[in-house]
Amino acid sequence: MRTLAEAGAEILPLDPIGAAVYGVDLASESPPAPAVVTALEYEMATRGFVVFKNETQLGVDDFLRASCLWGGKELHSTHGVHPATPGHNRHIFRLSNDQRRGIPGVGPQWHNDGSFNTTTFSHSGYHIVRPAERGGGTYFAHQGAAYDALPEARQAFWRRLSSVNSSSGVVHPAVHEHRLSGRRSLWLHLGMTGAVIEKLPGEDGFRLLDAEALKQLCH
Repeated sequence: MRTLAEAGAEILPLDPIGAAVYGVDLASESPPAPAVVTALEYEMATRGFVVFKNETQLGVDDFLRASCLWGGKELHSTHGVHPATPGHNRHIFRLSNDQRRGIPGVGPQWHNDGSFNTTTFSHSGYHIVRPAERGGGTYFAHQGAAYDALPEARQAFWRRLSSVNSSSGVVHPAVHEHRLSGRRSLWLHLGMTGAVIEKLPGEDGFRLLDAEALKQLCH
């Protein structure tokens, strides 16, 4: 936080998770200093997400340029392009509760973006041009806090699990350690989990969770 303060930026916690960032101009063609970028990435990792309170409206190029500041530092887009997307840019996944303006009903369940990829998305960027007036809100949950909230025995059970993506067959551990924070975090896509496999405790075998066990896990 000292690095951000020295750069003229301010970060304020949001309740119950996340933080708001002031004083970082993402609309500028000159990127923030490397130390500021690193500090912000750490804040994202520990707080779950950050909201940039920009004084100027972000253009398409501004948003895409800012999206490449963190993680793999490149754009990776896998979704469709809505007709109202500016310039039909494939890197913009335009969402709306009005299907004339964007794609409705996306991601209605708890999920991790990019779970169908072997190397999942390091970060997801949202540019909220106009908040939804009638429903369509987006909710965020801290995966590390979700893991911490489980009883010890349940944590040990989750650490033995791996999920199989129903679209691609890619397998991900149900508990992972965040690369920057080192915090154990849950991983599950309630809409695209085709199966869950458990490593049997104290044995070299595995079992496939049956329908009832998978239902309980999702709940």
